[in-house]
Parts: sequence; C-alpha cells; structure tokens
Amino acid sequence: ARSASKRLAALSQGPVIAMFSHVGFQDAADGASHQATTYLAAVGAIPHTTVIVPSCPDEAEELMYQAIKRFEADRAAGKDGQSYIFFVGRENYPLSWVDNPVYDWGKAQVLREGNDVVLVGSGVLLNRVIEAGEQLAAEGVNATVVNNPFVNQVDLETIGDAVKTAGGRLVTIEDHQVKGGMGAQVSHALSNAGIAHRVKTLGIAGEFGQSAYKADELYDKFGLNVEGVKAAAKELLA
Repeated sequence: ARSASKRLAALSQGPVIAMFSHVGFQDAADGASHQATTYLAAVGAIPHTTVIVPSCPDEAEELMYQAIKRFEADRAAGKDGQSYIFFVGRENYPLSWVDNPVYDWGKAQVLREGNDVVLVGSGVLLNRVIEAGEQLAAEGVNATVVNNPFVNQVDLETIGDAVKTAGGRLVTIEDHQVKGGMGAQVSHALSNAGIAHRVKTLGIAGEFGQSAYKADELYDKFGLNVEGVKAAAKELLA
C-alpha cells in the first residue's frame, strides 16, 4: 500500500515528501511483517522519486531541509518536481558518525580514502563499513569508505572514481534484499557507465526476516557485520 500510494502520487503529478520509520531490520521486535526489506527496490523504481537513506539524525535533518527547499523551488518555478522518500530506522543512530560532516545533495560521502577496495554503506549499517575500514587499515588493507544515502540516484562521480582507483574492487552492505537493493543499483550504474568492477553485496538473499530483541541480532544472523565486510574485502583481494 505504501509503494502504491507513492506511485499514484507520481503518476498524478502530485509529488510528496515522506519519511518512513521502518527500514530493513530496524523494527526487529515485530518481525518480518513489519520489516522493510524490499522497500528500496519497490519505491526506488517509481518515476520522479528520489530515495534517501540517512545514516544519522544530523544527515536526516540536513537532507530533509534540502529536500523541502528543492520542493519549494520547483513549485515556485511551476515544475512538478520530485518525490523525496526518506527511510530512517529506530536503533543505533548517533547524532553523526564523523566530525564536521558535509551533506551535499545527490552526493556520496567519502569518509576514508584507500586504493585497495571500496566499502559502501548507507543508513544504520554505515558504521559497519567505517569500523571495517579502520580494522582493515590496521591489517595493511587500505579501503575507501563511502556513505551512499541517495540509493536510487547513484553518485557515479564519487563512487565511480573510487572504484577505478581501487582496481574495481567493491563491497556493499545493506539490510535489504540484494535484488534491487542499494548494492545492485550501484553495480548497475557502474556497469552502464562502463566502469569495470567486481562486487560483493552483503544483504538479504531471498529470505524473510524474523523477530528479535534488537536489530543487531539480525545483522549478525545474516552476516551484516564488520566481520562480513572484512571477509568480502579480503576475498576480492585474494
């Protein structure tokens, strides 16, 4: 019903700004019926719709402000404009993950630079790639760590350049089905741009979620953790 209403809004030239509090496994206690593990694909495919998955409250607030201003500017110019759909979870969100962050509209953020492998995350799982990047560096593997909030509007300039520098080695992580998810959309955009790469996508492989006390329990069950990111990176480097 949620994706259907957004589709009708776009079809009727009535764009909306919406924020969903269910994303991935973040509604752990209520189980699979309440977990939004397919919504990035369903909503991201709607024309004239931008899907945004902030990694922290600071990012959510800033990008929401920018979305409202863009919406206002489009209306003032007589344009229909875009729908902006935010997916924000409920657990494990600090105010920000890094000091003095800059949130530019439509851009991915490079949080660490390296030339061995690229680690891309979004939403609450961003901390997995941040920590994995730190641990890999201590082991002699230099990773570029990227925050990718604009799931269906891939920032090819930032991510593509990073992937080229890393010899095409890419790891993505998300608490979403791998089919149609963030990683699949990044890989598809890279392929369309002729950027050769090999990708390891950590996500949900055609299964439903389940109830848990906290989402962290499900992340570990599905291998969506620091160890999983590191193992995927090392496999690409082997």
